[in-house]
Amino acid sequence: MKKSYFFALVGLALGAGAPVGAFLLRCVTPTFPFSLFYRQEMVEHGFFYIYMLVGTCLVFSIFGFFIGRSEDLLIHKDVILSKEVLTDPLTGLGNHRFLHDTFKVEFRRHVTSRQPISCLMLDLDHFKVINDTYGHPFGDYVLKQFAGLVKRSIRVDDVAARYGGEEFLCILPNCDQDQARTVAERIRRETERHSFSHGGKKVKVTVSLGAVTSYESSGLNYRQLIALSDQALYEAKKKGRNQVVQTTLQMMKKYARRKSSKS
Repeated sequence: MKKSYFFALVGLALGAGAPVGAFLLRCVTPTFPFSLFYRQEMVEHGFFYIYMLVGTCLVFSIFGFFIGRSEDLLIHKDVILSKEVLTDPLTGLGNHRFLHDTFKVEFRRHVTSRQPISCLMLDLDHFKVINDTYGHPFGDYVLKQFAGLVKRSIRVDDVAARYGGEEFLCILPNCDQDQARTVAERIRRETERHSFSHGGKKVKVTVSLGAVTSYESSGLNYRQLIALSDQALYEAKKKGRNQVVQTTLQMMKKYARRKSSKS
């Protein structure tokens, strides 16, 4: 409930208490039976009680409404500022900070629930060529269109964010390796089929994806998942682009050996 409505109701309740309180005070020392006192009181002072009831309720509720309204405006501004801090202004997806904050939370849930979690790293193919050929405004248009396409292609509980430049990342909670592959292939196909047009001419845009899945026994943290999905993306680029590469157990072991040798 909005604060303005809440405080208006509080004011209404306080306002209604005024005539009730006045009547109860008058009832403390009646010199004749209550029923007779009540009838006489309403005849002699009924207008006074009605005036108090309407007047105090109206004044208190209006006062409470405007106090609550100022609170609502402050809360609304805080929500907008928080959204701006965590949102990429071009695509409307979460930004790099939002990505890490969300991934930390989702990974803790993954560890607690022992359900798999997957990560997709996405990169638009030859995006520099698109910018150089058609201009940066068209490049921005492609990024916005692609962001919308990704949001429509992932599941309700999945999270999409702009990782940087033309790179995006998807967090897929409760998602095993096969499901991650399905989501990744859906994004790849939808991108390839989508009509990106420039001056009436269709421009073909494709995307490469790297996918990694963490199970209960993987021993990875969320940053390592990002690094492994980025490594899988590199493999997809090296193999010819416009495809999905999933991190294999061998790639995980190789990554773990490299990390241990550096430490």
